[in-house]
Amino acid sequence: MIGLVLIMIGLIFSTIDIPVYTIASYPKYTILHSEEGLGEVIQEYVAGNMIGNELRIDLFSDLFAYLLIFIGVCFLLKYNVKFIKVFIPLFATAFLYVFMKVLPFWYGGKRLIVYGLAVSAVLVVAEILMEYFLVYTIAQTTADLPNQRDTVLMKFGWIGSVLCRGFLYFIVLVGLDRWIINIYIVAQIGFMAFCLHRMFLCRKYLKKQGDM
Repeated sequence: MIGLVLIMIGLIFSTIDIPVYTIASYPKYTILHSEEGLGEVIQEYVAGNMIGNELRIDLFSDLFAYLLIFIGVCFLLKYNVKFIKVFIPLFATAFLYVFMKVLPFWYGGKRLIVYGLAVSAVLVVAEILMEYFLVYTIAQTTADLPNQRDTVLMKFGWIGSVLCRGFLYFIVLVGLDRWIINIYIVAQIGFMAFCLHRMFLCRKYLKKQGDM
């Protein structure tokens, strides 16, 4: 029970991003006008929209969220050893999150843009993979006949959240109007909230492996 609650809190924290405090400003990025294969528009989108100008702390810290998920998974291992599959993408997500934050201090020019695109894309994939293992292993572990409806709806909510996240990645990259971005943010939070509500309903069906 406590493990499931910690995971739910961690997923909420990782879904809601509200930057509240600026730690430091990144070195100013200078557009490369003569770089082949790296258009000025792409440079502006990546440097301005994906990386940004400042290193900020979120109100709901993603690193704290990953820690809660890690502790929660440790509690749930007694119910299903398959939860161990969460650890690799979870550690990768935490590492890439930190690496993305400090990237502008280490690299500039073409390498910053290329690495920024690559790291952000892999970060999204790693986070989705981590959540996939979480949601689907919870569904498998609580798959008693009376609970099948809630496990299916939990998966539906998570898939909706993932689709919104995919759209967000691309619309933030190309710098669409803020109101469009906000619509997808609200939709993603709504789908995740629905997923977590159904996940909470599954709690009473958790059984240790020896009892299954």
